[in-house]
Amino acid sequence: MKHKSITLLFLFITTLTFTLGIWQLYRLNWKNDLIENISSSIENPKYFNEQVKYEELTSVLLNKTFSVVNNPIFIESKTFKNKIGYHALLPLKLDGRVFSVLNLGWVQDKENNNISSLINSFHRIDEVRTYIRNFNSQKPPFVPKNDLDENIWFSVNKNDLQSFFNETFSSKYYFVLLDPLIKFDVNPSAYLRNNHLNYAITWFLLSLSSIVMLMIIRKKNG
Repeated sequence: MKHKSITLLFLFITTLTFTLGIWQLYRLNWKNDLIENISSSIENPKYFNEQVKYEELTSVLLNKTFSVVNNPIFIESKTFKNKIGYHALLPLKLDGRVFSVLNLGWVQDKENNNISSLINSFHRIDEVRTYIRNFNSQKPPFVPKNDLDENIWFSVNKNDLQSFFNETFSSKYYFVLLDPLIKFDVNPSAYLRNNHLNYAITWFLLSLSSIVMLMIIRKKNG
């Protein structure tokens, strides 16, 4: 009975780890397709359409119907090339109505002259390159809460931003500036880690190890 239980245990481990390996291969194909689609959107972005459902990090163009309001908030403790600064966020309007926010990317300080210069550049360009991030109200783990009273920000939180600006953002996305004519910080592809092949190999090796262990145990007790 004991040997049978051990056999069933190793068969279960083998099946489980093999299944997890197959799942990681599926995830690998999905991630490769996602990276290819996002890379294609960066090279050939299309105009943003409210009716289209986008994958996060997809690059889109904002046309002249979009404008920004010079009323920035600054996300604390953001780094760029080993320098500490901020991410500057502005209310984004579509056809004159508040729609979302635009992240101007990394800025070294809160000087209004720098922000005004970026805004002027935004409004001078007919089509501005950006990429999309999901706009939600979940606080990231280990990130402090935003302090609306003191205007101190640590995350892009939709509910907090709506309360602070006293506006309703109808978009489920916010936008990050990606236009080399204005400024360019980080290619969104950098956020797409693809370690699924390594994970799959690990699970398959564990599955193989379980089979080998089972064979050794059965031979020893045979």
